[in-house]
Amino acid sequence: MKRLLSLLIALLVNASAWAADPPNHPLSLSEALEIAHRENPVLRAARAHTSAVQAGEVSAALRPNPVFTSSNEDFNPWNFDPANAQEFTQNVSFLIERGGKRQARINDARLTTSVANAVLSDAERQLDLQVKLAFVNYLLGSETLKLADDNLKGYAQVIEANQVRLNAGDISQTDFDRIKIEEASFQSDVLTARTSMLQARSQLAALLGISDATKLNVTGQLSPPPVQGSLAQLQQAALQHRPDYLAAHQNVQKAEADLTLARANGATDVSVGPEYKRNGPDNTFGVVFQLPLRVFDRNQGEKLRTSHELESSRYAEEAARLQVLSDVQQAWDAYQSALERHNLYTQDYLQRSRTVLERLTFSYQHGATSLLDYLDAIRSHRDVQLGALTADSQALAAIHQLSSATATELLP
Repeated sequence: MKRLLSLLIALLVNASAWAADPPNHPLSLSEALEIAHRENPVLRAARAHTSAVQAGEVSAALRPNPVFTSSNEDFNPWNFDPANAQEFTQNVSFLIERGGKRQARINDARLTTSVANAVLSDAERQLDLQVKLAFVNYLLGSETLKLADDNLKGYAQVIEANQVRLNAGDISQTDFDRIKIEEASFQSDVLTARTSMLQARSQLAALLGISDATKLNVTGQLSPPPVQGSLAQLQQAALQHRPDYLAAHQNVQKAEADLTLARANGATDVSVGPEYKRNGPDNTFGVVFQLPLRVFDRNQGEKLRTSHELESSRYAEEAARLQVLSDVQQAWDAYQSALERHNLYTQDYLQRSRTVLERLTFSYQHGATSLLDYLDAIRSHRDVQLGALTADSQALAAIHQLSSATATELLP
């Protein structure tokens, strides 16, 4: 027993250590999803619950046990004579289920498992969305931090160049101080970006079941690819693949099976079994037959309840269908808006902002532009760069939302 306990403890420790450490290379999105499906504790709990539900199929298929009855009478402690005076009765009875009860139970249990599997699939779908959005946030945080670092280093060169101009008497101390003060905003960008990146990394690590987030790193692109298919095609795909809608549809089938089982349970069962009796010196055999007289209880309550549950499940299925269509419509609208914003930055704003900054930098260096206009151009370009990254991440997140709404993978 001690050796067995030691072995179990060692296995648990090794499993915990393995689950706590991510791979020693940057994770792609597909690898992150694979780890989440394997290690996420919430999903593992849901998977264990589904297995527990499936075990109900075993119980539903079991047949009633035979019943052994022993009746021994006429014992007289002062005249104990088993050969002539006492009576012994032994019988074994078998319950015969009528009305197709066993098959109805099996069908009901199988449909219960199907609903549980659909619920598990929906939990996986929701976890996939959480991992994808956390992955996008981590990428955005990393790219934003990189941009903030690059901007800070670039502005340090601006300060250095203006230090030379100050020493040469080309600009005043006040103008140089204004340029130096502007550096605080770049340093603030770095600190804010670092905090956002660390928080996104911790969120992703929790979803992946990784305890030490500092060892987690990812790789990927924020640039969103185009989505194939029309709104109508995506809505049709959602009705075919969304696990929550499929669960609602299977709930209707289960409610029908519940009603069938309730009607079957209203049928009268009989018990039949052979009997042996010894009465003094006489040995006899017989047959025992039991038939309940179901004068009052014919399972009317369950029949009525399950009929109403069937009606309720049909309304719930229709509500789920409408919700699926609404989810796809909202996700589609969000994607179209995010894509338009992404195109504005990539096709216009980024290049226009870069051109304005280059012109004002040249003008300021030659004394044709004021310091305030020059600093304002620097701020505007920085804001446009951050806006472009945010637009990229929003468009990519919108694709993930649309993938989740349709329960299909829209990214190539």
